Amino acid sequence: MRRRMVIKTPEGGLERLYSVVSGGMLYPRNPTGLYKWLMSSRLKLLLLCTFAIMFTFFSYDTVKRKVPRRVIRCSDSASQLFLQELCDNYTKGLASGSFCHPLCSGQVIYKQCLGHGITPHVLKASWKGNDIILKVKKVLDKNLTLNASLTESNQFDRNYFNVNTNQSYVQYILDEKGINMEILDYMYSECAGHDDGILSYQKMWYCQALLAGEFLLSILLKDSQNVPKLYGTCGHVFAVEDVPDEMLEGKFLDKRPWTTKVKLALALLDMVERLDNTPYGTLYMCDIKSENFGVLTTDSGYLIKPIDLDFSWLSSQMKQVMVKESEKWCTKDSECGFKACRSKCDHWTRHCDPDFYTNNLINICRLIFTTNARIFKFGLFDQGVPRNIQVRLSLLLQDCSTPSSEPSPPTSSSMIRDLRQILHDSINLT
Repeated sequence: MRRRMVIKTPEGGLERLYSVVSGGMLYPRNPTGLYKWLMSSRLKLLLLCTFAIMFTFFSYDTVKRKVPRRVIRCSDSASQLFLQELCDNYTKGLASGSFCHPLCSGQVIYKQCLGHGITPHVLKASWKGNDIILKVKKVLDKNLTLNASLTESNQFDRNYFNVNTNQSYVQYILDEKGINMEILDYMYSECAGHDDGILSYQKMWYCQALLAGEFLLSILLKDSQNVPKLYGTCGHVFAVEDVPDEMLEGKFLDKRPWTTKVKLALALLDMVERLDNTPYGTLYMCDIKSENFGVLTTDSGYLIKPIDLDFSWLSSQMKQVMVKESEKWCTKDSECGFKACRSKCDHWTRHCDPDFYTNNLINICRLIFTTNARIFKFGLFDQGVPRNIQVRLSLLLQDCSTPSSEPSPPTSSSMIRDLRQILHDSINLT
């Protein structure tokens, strides 16, 4: 759409007739001299190409930031087929575990696959009227041989299991703390099964998939109220309670009432204190994001549990993880550490420091309480903070979320106390 208008120019007060296009650009109706050169075809082509490149760049950047990557989820049919094959192995005596009978006798009702990727690894089901989560661990390559000699009957004896499990898995995690016989008995009964109690090669093959990480932590911390309840195993699958994760979703946090935010924050501080003081030392959570925490409602508020312990380690194992990370070449601190567990770059050696400079409290403060701009998430305290505590809370959070200058920093009990106090005061809790 064009319209004609008269605009006065500074050139001797003369008036020229201009056309105005819908985009707002003005150009002379009868171009002469400089205007003809500006509108020449060669320059127009150059300007058009420049505009196209800029438009393409900014459009791609916007789409990359705002449109999530397409997530491939495992299909329900593949998940149900996987469970059927596992139950077939249980019937043949090739798989065992305390949860095989409920899983394979119709007591467990499959609901959906929650995992990403083609292979099922996180499934949702119901059992005894409650939702549960089935976690599938990757088994060893069948072509690999287990590091042990079998008896004449092609079985592992109990003594081998105790020694091998303690040395190969538990000692790696617990270091000098060791393990008691009660836990070894539980692990053996899960691996060998309650029916015949025989630890065959196939059962041990399944068992080694479980003993390497999250399942072992679930056993060691089974008495902690901040770890999902463990119901049992079947082959390389273990079942835990389903703890809903919607309460801490970033897109809803800014709409939560202030009282709800305070109770969630207090529950997070309680969780930090308990996981910092387990019987086996601190459990360091290195994959801290809102969707990795589940929330249960209690009479006094909320109970928060980490629902993904794949990147969580006890103290001695955490040191080994960071030593491995120190092999990285670096130029800045942000290149060092493992996920939320941050380290520093030694600018003389250009290698990462084998120590870590964050703890659970620091990571909760910087990744949950405040905005995590890197992943575009709302912080719990980004909006809705009462005016009378805004400055005090802001200063506390700034201090709380700053990585320590000292390696392996212990959680500051005074910081937790101050945070609790200001949150209690804000809603007049006693």
